[in-house]
Amino acid sequence: MNRAARFLFSRFRYGFPVNLAKTTFRTSYVCPNRATCNYSVRYFSLSSTHCTSTNTEERDNLIDELESFQDHTDHAEILNFIHDNHKRLAPVHVTKALDTLRFIQARKDKSEQTFDAIGKSPVFGKVSEMILEYLERDDVDNDVVVSNLYALTRLGLEASHPLIQQLFLKGCRSIENMNLHQLSKFVATFRYISDAYYLSPTMSPVMEMFSRRLDDVTEIRTFSQLMVCVARLSSPGLKQRLAEKAVELMAHCDDERSPNSVYRILYAVSVMRLKHRKLLDTISQYFIGVMDELDSNHIYRIKYATKELNYYNKALDEVFRKHLLSLVPESHDSFPEAMIPSLLWCLGPMVPRKVRHNVEVLALRHLPTHIEQQKLVSVLQALEAMGCRNQTLLQKVANLVQEGLNDNRQQVAPALQAAKTFTAAGYQDKQFLSQLRYAIVSEAVATYSPRLAANCLESLSHLPGERLEDGVVKKINAMLPQFNFAQLGVIMQSLRTLMTNAAVQKANQKTLSELFRNVNATVIDRLDTVRNFRTFHKVVLSYYIDSPSWTSTFLIEEIIKWYENRLGEMGSVTGYNLASWAVVMSRMRYLHGLILDTLANTTVKKMDTLQNEQLVTVLTVLGFLNYSPTNAEEFFGACIEFVTRNMSTIPPHVLVRMAYALALLQRLPAEIVKAVFQIKFLEQLDTYLEKSTDRQNTMLRDVLMRLNRAVVLENPEYDIPWFHGQHCLEVAKKVPVIDGAEKQVMDVLTNVLGGTEFVRSKVVSPYFQTIDFECYLTEEGSALPCVEYGDFYNRAEGTWQKATKPLPATAHRVAIDYQDALDFCRNSQHPLGHIAMRKRHLEILGYTVVQIPHFEWNSMKLGTEESWQEYLQHKLSAAVGR
Repeated sequence: MNRAARFLFSRFRYGFPVNLAKTTFRTSYVCPNRATCNYSVRYFSLSSTHCTSTNTEERDNLIDELESFQDHTDHAEILNFIHDNHKRLAPVHVTKALDTLRFIQARKDKSEQTFDAIGKSPVFGKVSEMILEYLERDDVDNDVVVSNLYALTRLGLEASHPLIQQLFLKGCRSIENMNLHQLSKFVATFRYISDAYYLSPTMSPVMEMFSRRLDDVTEIRTFSQLMVCVARLSSPGLKQRLAEKAVELMAHCDDERSPNSVYRILYAVSVMRLKHRKLLDTISQYFIGVMDELDSNHIYRIKYATKELNYYNKALDEVFRKHLLSLVPESHDSFPEAMIPSLLWCLGPMVPRKVRHNVEVLALRHLPTHIEQQKLVSVLQALEAMGCRNQTLLQKVANLVQEGLNDNRQQVAPALQAAKTFTAAGYQDKQFLSQLRYAIVSEAVATYSPRLAANCLESLSHLPGERLEDGVVKKINAMLPQFNFAQLGVIMQSLRTLMTNAAVQKANQKTLSELFRNVNATVIDRLDTVRNFRTFHKVVLSYYIDSPSWTSTFLIEEIIKWYENRLGEMGSVTGYNLASWAVVMSRMRYLHGLILDTLANTTVKKMDTLQNEQLVTVLTVLGFLNYSPTNAEEFFGACIEFVTRNMSTIPPHVLVRMAYALALLQRLPAEIVKAVFQIKFLEQLDTYLEKSTDRQNTMLRDVLMRLNRAVVLENPEYDIPWFHGQHCLEVAKKVPVIDGAEKQVMDVLTNVLGGTEFVRSKVVSPYFQTIDFECYLTEEGSALPCVEYGDFYNRAEGTWQKATKPLPATAHRVAIDYQDALDFCRNSQHPLGHIAMRKRHLEILGYTVVQIPHFEWNSMKLGTEESWQEYLQHKLSAAVGR
């Protein structure tokens, strides 16, 4: 055990300082039976040689006097009391005095919570002598050792202090003799002594004792402290036992310290990465019930832990939002500085723009001048999520980041996040951005951590610069065998971002291209070692980003081969793996009939076990790829039956996505249409949209608009009104840019038709489909002036312009669309679902649709102006039936 203690303290000396900022929900640690505890009996044997004549009644009086100091704010008063009465003090009184000092210290601001004033007092030297003298006795009580160690670590006494070391060593020797309450209090001191406490051999007896006596734990506070301690070392079996025990204790956590204990359980679950739905739902319900007791710092810690677990509870999030809004004052004159970082991170990204502006003003006035590292990263993340453009606030946060740039070990995380935040905000302070880049490059070159190296490259890809430093390229190349798949994905995406910078591409083209090939080769080598679906999907989805074909085609081929070799193992595929498989096929835009048919067949077989999100994922992929499986009738029949049977339990946003996927494949039934377009359902959807992020809001509104348009045009018998006109008018104000191949098509088309007056570009059709080019042709193929025929939307004025002449009965209104590579499946000339739907809708509206695929326009046959003109003339003639 001496070796265990030496190991733990050696970890402190070599870079693991005491970090009091990590203390969460700080409250006193009191004996659970305090109300009935008789100090005169409990500590009768603890009298020191200094007070052998002190009787029981006098001890009780001294304890009462010490407790009276808890209402004071000056630690000097209790130190003076100890000085005046040191001859009468027994160990119990020393313990009570230290505990009272801790109470006084905890009520101060964090900046004032230092041990200096207490440690410099000669009284503390006397107290230390008394404790050390007591530790030399044979009948040392575990309560005294643990309580003194707990109080001193909370007061901030350094772990290297001899008193802490002696108390800790005594505690290590007595672990087997401790009860569970003493053990929980003892392990609570570990993280104050060293951040790497879980690496100490001391944890072995702690783990063994806790695992053996887990069923005997009846107090949630005791359990939560021990659960946090063993979280990093728990086996899968122990994790499951801990979760079940936590659920059991959560049913009875009605004492006043429960919020702290419940948070510790949540924190331990996040450390273990244990997604135990029942436990997380129980914790969420508990916090909803005690919301009035929580401030923004508490909510910050809860949301941070749930984010780490990728757990979302709609009800909890809504209660958090309302409670945080109630904390925002009407006046910005006064607000606790310590709450600003938490308020920004928790509330900023999830409120309307007007409230967001008030939060920014509040932060500008009261943001503290010094913030701990994790909170500073959270502030930067919040500003990025909010889309903050307040230059004054950005400058204030930049000053906080700049202060720590010289301390690379402590400030590298804020620097990495700052690169993303300030670049996204368009921050223009070149000197600051240069310092940021220098600090990140220095860290990237010096680090031996694969995760940190990948994150540094990602941050550098966002910062302005004319080249990627050679030292960084060499470091990434050297560490390729050490990166995991997620880190390789970060590197690949960073390289793609760098290649969009013309200056970097010119300066580093050869080295970046070589690094691209090395990264892909590393991934392919490792794919051969993956054997099960879950691991494979985790690997592919963490690495694969839809990159240009010249960097990813051979990787896609390897992925498809892996799937083809395992089509016979579909019986073991879970709903989660099924949805992940569908997502991979969607991201690759790869049309593979055998694989998609297998997905559809397996979905039918496992329909009763699928969750809503898993089914909508499979449907969305088939709709996106515009593929109807060979068992279409059976598949769509099972899907529609599932949706109609569970209509009342499917969340509104999921049902809208399901309906749109079915509409893409022309399989949308009347019962789903009527359910989606009911007033009550749309009100529920609006409620969801109000709580969602801007990106989620925009995407879902676009899906609903497309669904509304599809039903109105393709199923007029359902009598559903078009109610997205105003929404589309706002979207249509943005004028698209014509460049590249589209500009070529327009120039050739103008020559073919005889002038610019015979063609319109980027036309908005009825129901707001944007058409690349529009023209009017007679039955003989002659062009008519666009200005005279056809209604059109004037983007500049924001109004519909009426035609001056009616279109002749035999004339054609022609829509000409250029289709680039992203409009087709990657491996074929098969159009994607939304492209096929677009063609159907334009034809319903009376257009003659002419499509110009990129693989025809850019083919070797069409390399000259004359060949392009001939091609377009042929297309237009075929369209009008000539």
